[in-house]
Amino acid sequence: MTSRQLTTRTVSIADLRQVVDVAALRHPEARTRIEKGAAIVLLRTIRPDPEYLGCFDVESESEPGRFYSVDQGVGVCQCPDQQRRGGRCGHIWALELLRAVARLQARQTAAVAA
Repeated sequence: MTSRQLTTRTVSIADLRQVVDVAALRHPEARTRIEKGAAIVLLRTIRPDPEYLGCFDVESESEPGRFYSVDQGVGVCQCPDQQRRGGRCGHIWALELLRAVARLQARQTAAVAA
């Protein structure tokens, strides 16, 4: 899946809700950040970083217009939350949720085609 495919998919709320529920069951300690990630997917911009393959610019949930660089390969974000707390921030969760929705939609499409 290319960076362009990842960011141009149409995300349905039902599909996003499904992947959020699964993520929250697997990572109950991260529920708040998972839900922030879902809000970012629905309301903010996620775009490939034109300079670095595998990196994405993810718009802040709390500061519209501000972007943080997320390296999906190593799970690192430049936001203050991850720098201070460590672990997956809402920006990393947004990217993971977007990828999970893309996989879910691909499975749904394959099932319909079969």
